[in-house]
Amino acid sequence: AVCHSFSTIGTGGYSTKQASVAHWNSAPIEYIIGIFMIISSLNYSLLSSCLQGKFKRLFQNGEIRWFLGSVTVITFIITATLFFKMDYPIELAFRKAFFQVSTIHSSSGFASDDYNLWPHFTWILLIFTMMAGGCTGSTAGGMKNMRIMIVWRNIKNEFKRLIHPNAVLAVRINKQVIPQTLLNTVSTFIVFFIACSLIGTMFLMALDVNFLEAFSCTISSLSNTGPALGEYGPAFTMNGLPEAAKWILSFLMLIGRLELFCVLTLFSPVFWKEW
Repeated sequence: AVCHSFSTIGTGGYSTKQASVAHWNSAPIEYIIGIFMIISSLNYSLLSSCLQGKFKRLFQNGEIRWFLGSVTVITFIITATLFFKMDYPIELAFRKAFFQVSTIHSSSGFASDDYNLWPHFTWILLIFTMMAGGCTGSTAGGMKNMRIMIVWRNIKNEFKRLIHPNAVLAVRINKQVIPQTLLNTVSTFIVFFIACSLIGTMFLMALDVNFLEAFSCTISSLSNTGPALGEYGPAFTMNGLPEAAKWILSFLMLIGRLELFCVLTLFSPVFWKEW
């Protein structure tokens, strides 16, 4: 209980059992861990304000509403899929969907079901949750939902600008205007994240790892999620990967956790010349 508590709050995902949380096959355990994984994916500064009784600040935050909306929508889509296509009982379908979405969105890496056996289109949703991760100011990995929300609202503004070219349209988050410099930085980060994903996938495929495993392992490593898809999904480990692939994924895990720009700046000659 102590080990799983620390692993849940720290979104580390390590379990004392080889089968992870699936070992107990317990609804209360899965719901408790699932809920606290979601809580741990929220901004800790806003969570601390809740301790002071300022609960409105938590739900007035645009990123948290976006994150909780993402968890809710994806959970219900997968629940319906498991119920109608795989004949899961409705409660079991919801519980397995909620837990897997929570653990991947929070980059915890726990598992209570083998989502490799789910319909393939659900894998796209899980890949999205891997990339999105949690909220800024949390211990969760991924790109962070704030960046995705900013880019999405910027895309919406660009479509409006096509219809009304003279309109002055600002991207607003939590009633604050996002400056153009920040928009450029966020867009560059997401493009760079995708570029690293494609380059990592290419290197792994060059080491005879097939596309599904190579792509999902790369995304999982950059987002610090843990399990991937295929032969390296939640029911397996990455022990079977070539040694060179493990070095590549270790590097991706490092730059994913410490933020892409911060680590890769160390490889810039300009950085060292200034020192």
